[in-house]
Amino acid sequence: MLKRLFYKSRRFYDDDFDWESYTADSYERRLKGDVEPLYKAISGEGDLSFDAVSGQVAVQGEALHPNVQLILETIGQLAPESVHEVGCGGGDHVAHTARLFPGIRVTGGDRGHTQLSLALSRHTELAGRLGVQDITMPFSHQWPRADLVYSQAVIMHIHTAVSHFVALANMVRQARDHVLLVENVQCHNFVADLRALAAGGHLDWEQVHLYRVRGSTGAQGILVSRRELDRPVLASDAELRRDERVSPRRLKRSDEDSARALTGWSRAWPGGPQGGTE
Repeated sequence: MLKRLFYKSRRFYDDDFDWESYTADSYERRLKGDVEPLYKAISGEGDLSFDAVSGQVAVQGEALHPNVQLILETIGQLAPESVHEVGCGGGDHVAHTARLFPGIRVTGGDRGHTQLSLALSRHTELAGRLGVQDITMPFSHQWPRADLVYSQAVIMHIHTAVSHFVALANMVRQARDHVLLVENVQCHNFVADLRALAAGGHLDWEQVHLYRVRGSTGAQGILVSRRELDRPVLASDAELRRDERVSPRRLKRSDEDSARALTGWSRAWPGGPQGGTE
């Protein structure tokens, strides 16, 4: 208890999980205890269909988790040729995508070896599509490039040093056209962070446009686009949090997380020379 109280009161945080111990066992318990009793985790032939006119996914039988519904609907609306999931865990989202959109090249990465093994045990058809990936490492040219790269409840858990800034920059570099973040928006100032990364020259695209996306069953996300789209422009983190029941502790932590980062390059700084020569 004292350790937990100290953790809540400290200024800087570690990641929400010890990634070395966040293994298939602990992940599978969450999957079977929190997800599978309520939502469809494994889809069969004909369970999912996409209507291009409405931009919605229809589901036979149990409902999909709202986050998954949002991801699949966004993929259908954008019609990319390739999609990659960062932090694919048990592989369910990758498998849903491959089942619904067989013409799209689908891949997934996770830093947990045992989670990838769990994914292949749940979805044998994903053999050859999954690989080990730590999105907080310096960018690897071995990572599969994709038109759309997304995460679902992954970047929200990263708090060590400036690792989540590195992850965001890596996702943009890995993506040709779009990045979709379906995360708890209380855990980081994603909009402010992305704008700061773009302004500081840390993102690999010439232009960065931010849009708010919603799924037909209520989930929301951040769509980062290389080109301008006819979608609701996302102006601030407050806009995303307007419909949320916010946690002051999480918002304080997200402010502290964002304040750690120094972006860009400046030859003028407080107490130092004001500018410089070419």
